[in-house]
Parts: sequence; structure tokens; C-alpha cells
Amino acid sequence: MSTATFHPLGFDHKAVLALVAVAALALVLGVRGIRGIRDDRAIRYAAALALALTGGSAWVRNHLEGLILFPFHLCDLTLIAVIWGLLRPKHHFVCELAFFWGLAASAQAVLTPDLSDGFPSFRWISFFLLHGGVVLSSLYLMVRGYLVLRLASVGRAWLATNAYAVAAGFLNWQLGTNYGFLVRKPVNPSILDYLGPWPYYILACEGIALSLFLLCYVFARLVEYWAQGSGR
Repeated sequence: MSTATFHPLGFDHKAVLALVAVAALALVLGVRGIRGIRDDRAIRYAAALALALTGGSAWVRNHLEGLILFPFHLCDLTLIAVIWGLLRPKHHFVCELAFFWGLAASAQAVLTPDLSDGFPSFRWISFFLLHGGVVLSSLYLMVRGYLVLRLASVGRAWLATNAYAVAAGFLNWQLGTNYGFLVRKPVNPSILDYLGPWPYYILACEGIALSLFLLCYVFARLVEYWAQGSGR
């Protein structure tokens, strides 16, 4: 059965971007109410279960169709970190990675999807449910107050990202894969298209990742300022 072709910034894509943006804004504006919830385990566990089921089904299907050997893109590890953070929010380093990777990596995936099938295919639905859910869940962890971010948090996230790149590069060399898009750029348009040919776009990503993490840190500090009512 044929499926529709995905068109970047088509109507369906813009609708998803609008929904994620509205939901994210609602989380930020509702920070005080969210922090007033006495026990949020039901919220966290439900989100973790939904992400695990969506991610697991997508991974299995992609593996059976020969698209991946196993999930090791940065967004895959971000999903694991987010689920872990939702289940065990006292693991602060994992929550830090979930926040930085969720906003910097998964948000990029929502903006510039590496996707060929359009709505309403299974791959389209699972892709946006998964990546949009990761973005909102990572934002929730910050809004709820499970993160105590310092500038050192930015450095830890950046070093962890480089450690991932080393591991992904080794797997790509051994298995002929393209984890982290370190071997070639995605087929669909992305920010990598503006960063020059291989391997220069990889070097440019170093600075971009650090800049995005710093922006995420500033954003988190502003939300904290708002949550404490300092603007009144």
C-alpha cells in the first residue's frame, strides 16, 4: 500500500510544530501550578510508558525493515535518558542530559525531520509522537524543578555529546552505519546542509551544540526566575 510523501513544512508538519509550541508554552507559563502538584508520579509514569511503547514499536519496525541494526542515534539515547529521568528524577545527571539533548537534539528532529513517509503513516505518527513527546517531557523535567542547572551542567552535556560522537563514530566504522549522521547528512533538508561538506559540518556541530546548550541553560534560568515569582 502506497503512503503519502512527507513534505518539510507542509501543512501536517506545521500543525505538529504549532501543537508542540503551544504545549511547551503552556508548560512554561504553568510552571508555578506544576510545581504545586504534590505527587506527579502518575504524570511521569504515564509519559514514560507512552514514550517507551512508541519508541519500542518504532525501533522494532525499523529493525525488521532493515533501516537500523539497533537504536543508537542521539535521539534514541535522548529517549532513554528522558524515560529514565521520568522514572527516576533524582538522577540529576540523567535529567540534565534529557533536558539538554531533548531541547537541542529532539527539537531539531521535530523542526527538520529525517522522514520520508507523510501523514497518516505509522512512521509519521510514531516519529512526531516520539520526538514531540521527548521535547515536552524533557521540558517538563525542568519546569517541575527536577534540575538544578549550573554552567558546569553545560560542560557535562557537551562532553557527554562528544563521548557519544566517539562511540557512534566507532560503530559507523565497524558496522557501516550512519549513527549521529557522522558519515553523511540526512536525506531531507536540515541545518547540516548549511555547514559545508564532510567532515567540516561535524566540526561546525561542535560549536553549534555548545551554543544550543548555553541557550538551553539561559532559558532554564529564566523559567526558574519566573517560577520563583521574582518578576512580580
